[in-house]
Amino acid sequence: MIRFGFKANVKGLDRYIANLDKLEMVVMATAANIEGDAKQSILTNSGKFNPSKRGGKIHWSSLPGNPPNSDLGNLAASIRHRRINRTKAEVSVGAAYGIPLEIGWIAENGNHVPARPFMTPAVQRHEKPFVAAIRAVLKGGR
Repeated sequence: MIRFGFKANVKGLDRYIANLDKLEMVVMATAANIEGDAKQSILTNSGKFNPSKRGGKIHWSSLPGNPPNSDLGNLAASIRHRRINRTKAEVSVGAAYGIPLEIGWIAENGNHVPARPFMTPAVQRHEKPFVAAIRAVLKGGR
């Protein structure tokens, strides 16, 4: 699970409380955007690297370092965001093979299978806009 957030100092507490509804909207919109971005990266074919047979079909893995290629859409469909509280949301992957794809793994034969990250890049793409939006809200913008 990848998380990021923000902290408000006591000096800005009044602004934080006054803008809690706007902050909540920024947090939830960012979580939804990360979910959508991660899903889209999986559903967009990342090229053919290595073929393998799965249930009579050929699956082409993506190039190492690129998001995994989708076969049936199960990985993408398992990505969800949810509200934890007004300033905290979570984006999670339900498919058991999601984390090994994200970080890589050691196969049964002892070979290292490189990562096919999809969540980390999505979070990274949305981190700066998230921080900018939070700052704007706390300064009275948005």
